[in-house]
Amino acid sequence: DGEATTTSSATSATDVRYALRALGTFRSAFRRRLGAPRQPSLVPLARGRVALHAHVPASALEGLEEFSHCWLLFLFHENTDFHASVTREIGKTGKTGAADGPRTTTRGKIRVPRLNGEKRGCLATRTPHRPCPIGLSLVEIVSVGERWLDVAGADVVNGSPILDVKPYVPYSDCNAEARAPLWVSGPVDDGGDGPLHVDEVVMTDAGELAVRRAWEAMKKRSLYRDADEFVAFTLQALGRDLRSYHQRLKPTPTSAPAAASVAGNGDEDHAAGDDIEWKCALDGVVVSYKHVGKRVFVVGAEKDTADDPDAYYTTSVK
Repeated sequence: DGEATTTSSATSATDVRYALRALGTFRSAFRRRLGAPRQPSLVPLARGRVALHAHVPASALEGLEEFSHCWLLFLFHENTDFHASVTREIGKTGKTGAADGPRTTTRGKIRVPRLNGEKRGCLATRTPHRPCPIGLSLVEIVSVGERWLDVAGADVVNGSPILDVKPYVPYSDCNAEARAPLWVSGPVDDGGDGPLHVDEVVMTDAGELAVRRAWEAMKKRSLYRDADEFVAFTLQALGRDLRSYHQRLKPTPTSAPAAASVAGNGDEDHAAGDDIEWKCALDGVVVSYKHVGKRVFVVGAEKDTADDPDAYYTTSVK
């Protein structure tokens, strides 16, 4: 575990690989990669658990309870190009710019959600699609067990391999002089998250009833104490636009009367696509919601019984 391996007898720095063994697996309220928050701490009620693998001694967690927060290092194991990116295989359809050399599944630039699709180099962003697909998440420590660690605020998908757990040390991890570009650090005109901003998340009467009923059917496996806590988590999880750049801009059939009926008060701030029903899997419950302007309305929910991990991320026009 952890030793360097090479691909040929005449090796170079680019040929060296490392075989790492995950220390645990993450159980998350986010059962699919689509729907998980784009950054840690954005959804404080997001519950999760690191379960240690058998080869890691339980004593490894001793003392962690003295800290309030820790870092989780994990693999983006649900990337669609995960296998190719970790083995450096040449992709059949992947593209990079001509200056980047041979075509691979790793793109040099990606579209940034908070820049409404404007591109930046992948290493200047937090994109999961990286040359080495390792994630870093700052989480709150909720409790430490014999062979598990319960945390809150993670942006980690269910089943993610955990490579390491490191305590958050304020004197060295927090730099008051650090700077970042305005699009990630400063206020913006429309509410703080640019195109991802949501003014309000509203539970319709039918939506809240469906959410509570679906949670009751799944509560034995839930990470939440009761339906009230799960409803609060759902409101937080939908508090930023989860849709991709292309999903936000793609024109779709809609009608103003239908959009207004969702708002309940004849909200006139609707746009193309307001009548699309979006779905997001949260802790075993598939929540249905609609966007009306900058507001989100929860309209329904059901138990998550999909065999296809992406089955609930298709949209349907009502």
